[in-house]
Amino acid sequence: MASGERTFTEDARRAQIIDCTIKALATLGYRQASMARIAELSKITPGLISYHFGGKDELIDAVVAHVVKLATDLMVPRILAQTTAADALRVYFETNLEFMRLHREPLLALVEIITHDRDGPYAKQQETALADIEKVLAWGQHTGEFRDFPLRPMAIAIRGAVDAVPGHLLNDPDLDLRTLAAELSTVFSLATRRTP
Repeated sequence: MASGERTFTEDARRAQIIDCTIKALATLGYRQASMARIAELSKITPGLISYHFGGKDELIDAVVAHVVKLATDLMVPRILAQTTAADALRVYFETNLEFMRLHREPLLALVEIITHDRDGPYAKQQETALADIEKVLAWGQHTGEFRDFPLRPMAIAIRGAVDAVPGHLLNDPDLDLRTLAAELSTVFSLATRRTP
């Protein structure tokens, strides 16, 4: 059902199902988050989920889109507001980890999806994330803030550092994300900056 064809009530029901799916994925795990369990959490029938999403694959796609939108709405405006590439890279780390702090359940749901469906809806988003980091790095090289280095390997290292954080959060929910963001910013500032 295209979004232009849905009523306010249908949009609200879809949002409710997405939220319950996030909760199910974050608390039960991917394998246990069946349509029946999600329906139970949503207080609706599995058939109603199928009506709104068609099936579990479409529902998972909608969850990924929702979580990615939460992240990009938080991060992108703040990154784009920076006047230097070095500041944009710093804010990239700060906003990624702020998202993790503010949106723990959606983050854990996304980790479950990525872990159990590597070729699923998030695979394309990973490429987009790397390309966005490469743009910041290219900007810094163009302005002379950053040294010359191959963009893709550095982007993979940066994304890898961010992607390592959720695993640590599972084991240490009190992990100081502000300090970690500052340290990651320092490490990659040193790794990218042009030296005299």
